[in-house]
Amino acid sequence: MFKSVFAAAVAFVAVPAFAQGTPENFNGPFIGAQAGWQQDRQTLQVGNTEASAKSDGFAYGGQVGYDFRLSPSTVLGAEVSLTGRSGDAAFDDFDLSTGRTINATARLGYVIDPQGLIYVRGGYSNARFTIDDGVDRISENRDGYTLGAGYERMLATNVSARLEYNYSNFGSDDLSAVVGPNAELDYSRHAVTAGVNFRF
Repeated sequence: MFKSVFAAAVAFVAVPAFAQGTPENFNGPFIGAQAGWQQDRQTLQVGNTEASAKSDGFAYGGQVGYDFRLSPSTVLGAEVSLTGRSGDAAFDDFDLSTGRTINATARLGYVIDPQGLIYVRGGYSNARFTIDDGVDRISENRDGYTLGAGYERMLATNVSARLEYNYSNFGSDDLSAVVGPNAELDYSRHAVTAGVNFRF
């Protein structure tokens, strides 16, 4: 009788201890860094005339977030990231440079194996742009949205790596004061980044 009770007590204590020692992947808080390629695309429309510019640059930054394991195969996450980039775009009448970008997004993922997660992402984006026409230098923060998809894989118990594509759109800007009447500039962005997350 005593042996049976002792064995049951040991099992009762050991099971939670074992569970704590093998936490679920993609569950809980994380902090990380990311870097990659980013291409900003702007289209300037003045009446019936249209001009486009593409600016490729090196993107870099960091992220912090939290993943919720909704089921054995489903992950819901929230993330805030801050990134910068290199490179400028040139039009005939002005130069355009891109500053920092802040993203606040949610993601929904599917666990394809214990170590791998595929996911889609979407949410709010805010980017800083500066227009320089040689006389004036005008900076503004533009609100927009970002959509993307990626793959993340566990490398160790508390370390994961990911590869992700994102498309962002920051709407249109009236540049009548800079270029001329009825001048409008559209902003969009493509980015491919690799990142690493440290999990707690």
